[in-house]
Amino acid sequence: MIITSLEYSFYLLLITVLGVGLVVLTRTIMFTQKARVPRDVSFPDLDVDAAVQRLSNVVQFKTISTQNQIGFNAEEFLKEHAYLEEAFPLVHKHLKKEVVNSYSLLYTWQGNDDQLKPVMFTSHLDVVPVEPGTEGDWEYPPFSGKITDSHVYGRGTMDVQCGVMGILEAVEWLLQKGYRPARTIYLGFGHDEEVDGIEGAMKIGALLQERGIELDYLLDEGLPIAHNLLSDKQEPVALVAVSEKGYLSLELSVESEGGHSSVPQGKTAIAILGGAIHKLESNPLSGNISGIMRSTFETMAPRLPLAYRSAIANLWLFRKLFQNRLSAEPATNAAMRTTTATTIFDSGIKENLIPTQAKAVVNFRVHPNDTIESVIEHVRRTVNDPNVKIRKLEGYIEPSPVSDTNCKYYKMLRVSIRQVFNDVSVSPSLMVAATDARHYTHLTKNIYRFLPLRSDASDLDRVHGTNERIAIENYADMIRFYIQMMRNTAVVKEEKTESSIFG
Repeated sequence: MIITSLEYSFYLLLITVLGVGLVVLTRTIMFTQKARVPRDVSFPDLDVDAAVQRLSNVVQFKTISTQNQIGFNAEEFLKEHAYLEEAFPLVHKHLKKEVVNSYSLLYTWQGNDDQLKPVMFTSHLDVVPVEPGTEGDWEYPPFSGKITDSHVYGRGTMDVQCGVMGILEAVEWLLQKGYRPARTIYLGFGHDEEVDGIEGAMKIGALLQERGIELDYLLDEGLPIAHNLLSDKQEPVALVAVSEKGYLSLELSVESEGGHSSVPQGKTAIAILGGAIHKLESNPLSGNISGIMRSTFETMAPRLPLAYRSAIANLWLFRKLFQNRLSAEPATNAAMRTTTATTIFDSGIKENLIPTQAKAVVNFRVHPNDTIESVIEHVRRTVNDPNVKIRKLEGYIEPSPVSDTNCKYYKMLRVSIRQVFNDVSVSPSLMVAATDARHYTHLTKNIYRFLPLRSDASDLDRVHGTNERIAIENYADMIRFYIQMMRNTAVVKEEKTESSIFG
């Protein structure tokens, strides 16, 4: 039998397709979900109703931060301090409390083994203001702390008075049950995280550094337990941020000839600056699935629907397709690249007067793959116009170091999450916003940003938005998580010599 060149090509193509298909199938099978053994850490004696009432009470304090701090109400922070003493008597009996820079709080639960480095749990006391004019859009007043059959409503229930109260509830419960710390536990609650944390967390971090404190790990607020992240068939995934983006704002300015609008003379300052901004927003910095993002999806893959599992298992073949899919969604697009957003534009004082200058501020959230200087160079290269002056504004910060996911504390964090939230998987990820954690990077290389808050796409607008709320059942699990994380890593019962990872 003689095989023609056309037939040979066909058979070769068929073999290649079958070979590729076999590789794709094999790698997909390797990303198969493994059965879990659920753990019962429900703590049936936890008084959830009382804890919910305490959260409601704290939400009623208007501990608001604003960018220029006009309207900062010191009295509200001091009232909250006093309430916490009343609400958590054992915490304030057994832990050392320090007020840092007038309004932030630092608690020390002294351990009995000096050979063990301390650990730290952090959150923040301040909340963002309610946008004027939206008060009537709330189902319940934003500082009412309204408790319904299923939720607690109010500013701070999600970001992040729930974290402060959940941590304190956990310590109070542990003290009631006779637990004691093998290693020292610090609790740090800043008062200005929403405006960069310079006066709160930064001061706490500096104080601990002055004392020569080195932490084994730090757990701050961060990413949630995401529902339906990529698909409505996907199980929930707890996203643990092992790094956070840097922050950079650049002022772009242009000066040109002004004059009367009836006799325009060439391009106006607004037109030149508008063109520069258009170039920047049309040419974002490159992003890809590598580093943290690759780890995110590879650890998530075994419990994703088949199509996603196959794509992630075979990025060598489907990388471009998958990246395009992620780029189409704002949340996943932001996690893949340094983002560009024009936030301020200022020019002109009268409708018939051509302005002589225009200014704009462009904000960048800098991906760990980039640096402040590489972003500035991208802006210069993209704008490519000597008429546009570029100035770096104060407050910039490089991306944070990437914490180790092979560290025993990350593994213990993963165990603790799964013990309380039996239906979730756990994946490392990137924090696209800023947290207080960046002010503690000099104290430990093991910083993890995770808030045990269940969230889906419909909840995103509630954070810093209208009708912020937390499910009562979720808040109870939040307290259980903090209890379990402390039991697993830091505290033991009086009658025991060591802690068990399964409590």
